[in-house]
Amino acid sequence: MRQHKAMFRYVEDILYSYDRKKGEKSKNQIAYDRYAHTVRVYKWMIRITNQLRDDTMDVESLKIATIFHDCGYSAGSNEDHAAMGAAICRDYLERRQYPPEKTDFICYLIEEHSNKKLFHEKNTPVELIVLMEADMLDDTGAMGIVLDSWISSKNEGATFESVCRHFEKYTYRHMKQMEFVTAPGRQFWHEKRKLVYEFLRQYKRDLGDMK
Repeated sequence: MRQHKAMFRYVEDILYSYDRKKGEKSKNQIAYDRYAHTVRVYKWMIRITNQLRDDTMDVESLKIATIFHDCGYSAGSNEDHAAMGAAICRDYLERRQYPPEKTDFICYLIEEHSNKKLFHEKNTPVELIVLMEADMLDDTGAMGIVLDSWISSKNEGATFESVCRHFEKYTYRHMKQMEFVTAPGRQFWHEKRKLVYEFLRQYKRDLGDMK
């Protein structure tokens, strides 16, 4: 992270006005820190790439794409955040005379990181797969349990049962449906999935389900 300190600062600054203003709610009515998410995704990306040890992978481009992958939220549009993030990153790199081919690839990774249709396609670059996996590894597993509890507790009249239903609808269903591609990604996902399944089993038992 040290060699990209300026990029992290740049992204933090543009995201600060989006979701870190005092009293502002930016995700599902909770004070979600999008920059903190970016840092966590970066760390997941490093864990995956360190275990992959793929000499053909453009790790430097992947690192930059990961730093900028969610900066488009600063524009205030959830739907277009990937395209907006690619545009912000392109402007940043071009002003610093970054190589055009590298810039194009980095911006491609950012623009497509939410396009899950590419996740299992044969010709999808491994860099994009890793970015997608790192992004999905955040806010899931133990963090997904906390996040779902946090979000559902904001609903008026929230109960233990309503939190359970919310958890089943989001974190549990998401982890049940999604399969990862890289070997380290699959291992991390398996560990998180195991935790989520066991949590739901025990939680439902505590609520009175005797199965």
